[in-house]
Amino acid sequence: MNINGKPHWSVQNERGTAVFLWFTTFMVRYFPAWLLRPVVWLVVAYFYLTAPQQRRHIRRYQQRLQAAFPHIRLPENLPIFRQFLAFGYALADRFAVWQHKITYADLSLSDPDDVYAEIDGNGRGQILVCSHLGNVEVCRALAGHHRGFKMNVLVHSRHAEAFNRALVNAGADDIQLVQVSDLDAAKMLLLSQKLDAGEWIAIAADRTPVHGDKTVAVNFLGHRALFPQGAWLLAGLLKAKTNLLFLTQQNGRYELSLRKFADIPQWPRGKRSEAIQASAQAYADSLAAAAARAPLQWFNFYDFWEDDA
Repeated sequence: MNINGKPHWSVQNERGTAVFLWFTTFMVRYFPAWLLRPVVWLVVAYFYLTAPQQRRHIRRYQQRLQAAFPHIRLPENLPIFRQFLAFGYALADRFAVWQHKITYADLSLSDPDDVYAEIDGNGRGQILVCSHLGNVEVCRALAGHHRGFKMNVLVHSRHAEAFNRALVNAGADDIQLVQVSDLDAAKMLLLSQKLDAGEWIAIAADRTPVHGDKTVAVNFLGHRALFPQGAWLLAGLLKAKTNLLFLTQQNGRYELSLRKFADIPQWPRGKRSEAIQASAQAYADSLAAAAARAPLQWFNFYDFWEDDA
């Protein structure tokens, strides 16, 4: 699929997907920990050497991150490769957590707004707004620790379904995936019923929809970027509270950051577009700040700012 004459990210991400997922599942299941990391290094090195466009996109991200946050210090040696490598290790961890090789002992929680307590509560479900910064998959697995807690993950592409099947084959719970590329009235009613039943919804808010519509332009790391409206539209239409979730590695441990984002939206008449614009910009600012704390864990390898000709 092409948007504005260029392949959409959902198409680009299919490169080597089936073989890579199979190989990663095999490695995590059967390789000892001491051998896993060098094997991941070799696999990542191959993708790094054969992905000039992705290298260019990550270089642009790193340059803009440093310009926006001058205190950031990226590795002096091979910073772009190090970001590819961080993605490889994160992907392996997504499988390892389902095989109980990563547990709550490897997780620290930052939750000044007590969002965690509401997850354990019995009230109406809420929306967790995620991103492709860090490794949310680890949180998805550990959520199974809460009996009765149900999570619905909204996805933008069929590629996510293939990845989910690979995780299930590796021992994952069969998490409910909901395609938002064809989100119609019936599906909206279903999501509303799920929230009423106390289930929660997770949606990433940093990738444009497959069909390329329903986006809003915001300032991200000092440059114009298109962000999806989906999370904020859902919050308004479903009358749901929103929370931010980031899960990144800090000093060898995973840090789960939960923050309240907004109460149930109250759109003034004729002001919906402005309200969504404000929410998207506030989210982009939060995402930028989180990226500054984990600069190598940004896993959007496509032309995010659409700068390429």
